Amino acid sequence: MMTLFLCGRKTFAFCAIVILLAAGSALAGRPNILLITADDMSWDSVGVYGCPVEETTPNIDRLASEGIQFDYGYVQIAICTPSRQVMLSGSHSHQTMTRCFTELERVGPALPDVLKENGYHIANINKQQSVYDWDTAIKETESGFGRDVPFHHEAVRGIIETVGEKPWFIMANFNDPHRPFHGSESEKNWSKYDEERFSRPSRVYGADEIVVSGFLPDLPDVRMEMAQYYSSVRRADDGVGAILKALDESGQSENTVVVFLSDHGISNPFAKLNCYQASLRVPLIVRYPRHIKAGQRDKFNMVSAVDLAPTLLELADLGVPESMSGRSFAPLLEGRPQNGRDHVIGYYYRNLRQTKMYPEFAVHMRDWVYIYNPWVDGVTEVHNSDYTGSPTLLAMWEAAGTVPSIKDRTDFHKFRIREELYNVRQDPHAYINVAGDEENRDRVAAMRGLLVDWMEDTDHPAAELMEDPHNERLIAEYMEWERENAVKQIDELKRRKR
Repeated sequence: MMTLFLCGRKTFAFCAIVILLAAGSALAGRPNILLITADDMSWDSVGVYGCPVEETTPNIDRLASEGIQFDYGYVQIAICTPSRQVMLSGSHSHQTMTRCFTELERVGPALPDVLKENGYHIANINKQQSVYDWDTAIKETESGFGRDVPFHHEAVRGIIETVGEKPWFIMANFNDPHRPFHGSESEKNWSKYDEERFSRPSRVYGADEIVVSGFLPDLPDVRMEMAQYYSSVRRADDGVGAILKALDESGQSENTVVVFLSDHGISNPFAKLNCYQASLRVPLIVRYPRHIKAGQRDKFNMVSAVDLAPTLLELADLGVPESMSGRSFAPLLEGRPQNGRDHVIGYYYRNLRQTKMYPEFAVHMRDWVYIYNPWVDGVTEVHNSDYTGSPTLLAMWEAAGTVPSIKDRTDFHKFRIREELYNVRQDPHAYINVAGDEENRDRVAAMRGLLVDWMEDTDHPAAELMEDPHNERLIAEYMEWERENAVKQIDELKRRKR
């Protein structure tokens, strides 16, 4: 069971009183913060974001109706641990060297640090970032690997009751809709599968009820797996509902900032471990009844997950550390304009603990996406281990033998091209690369220039390369630098485990 309650209720209540008296009235006005993340949930899997499948997320939809929904919310990197570290640190992955499943290198205090220093009880449920000194930390093994819906209700309720009057920060991470999806053979054969702890979704979808994502071919095995994915989406939504119920029961909803987002898009080709819209665009919803008018929808501003920590600190009336690169979007929560939110930066480096490097850098605008792939040489094949061997990818490879359009798509997935540009207003699923068109020469140069500016501002090691992005010597030097760092980080992880 949970290892939350280290002292009895009476003892803890006494401690809480002493802390509150020492802290004075400053704590009383500070909001609680509930940060809910879903693993691998595409933005358009959510009902209020136009999901074509019925009733996938009734609880998340209700949350959106009670706060503000951002149509252009983005994470910076489409892999789990680095994405969450960006959220918490308010810094970019190259600044913290969190390229993959590596430990964060401290560049300054992160969100949990600042909150704890200012009297907050900080808690994490699943997907723990071990570098933080959590007051309460619940492991995935205790929560059915984030798939035990009733557990999450009890966990949040228990944390709130234990904390008492002290302000709190809870980061609750759902493993759904991460693979293995509900009802799949992979889930049933998973060594960690626990039928009693893996809740059945309140709605299970059949292959005839779903719409295949537009960046994937509509093949029988793809359709089957997408149905399993949407069932997992629904189970994640069930979990969100369970947590919000616990919050409502506590009577603290009015003074709690609730944020919901996913860490990146679905684990499929052209989504997770890439830099496309399907990779980085996420549902982003914020509710704070005391300060945010219900039913708002921001259809214009582009917001990045690196901005999340500064925003939450501002809402808590706490200073933002100078080390954070993000910029608070608190004015947008109140419907006020904020200049300079017309693009976001995205990137990707490598997956798992591999030294195989596939760095990508991207600039996303509302209508355009630019991607630069320094690793591309016409020979190297990308290996995204998270979905290699999945029914979807296997079905694509098989169909490529007889369907030329699918062969072109799978070949492009393997080899890519150095520069990509897509008009996502006309081509939302990134099928037509127009980077080489003469009419787009100035646009490519301008978006590349935004990457240069960002790299120089944040001391990215590829800054010199981006000034001359087709210089093979600079590309080779940068790739070698990334490989050396990957080896160093992997060796360090092995050393720590000994």
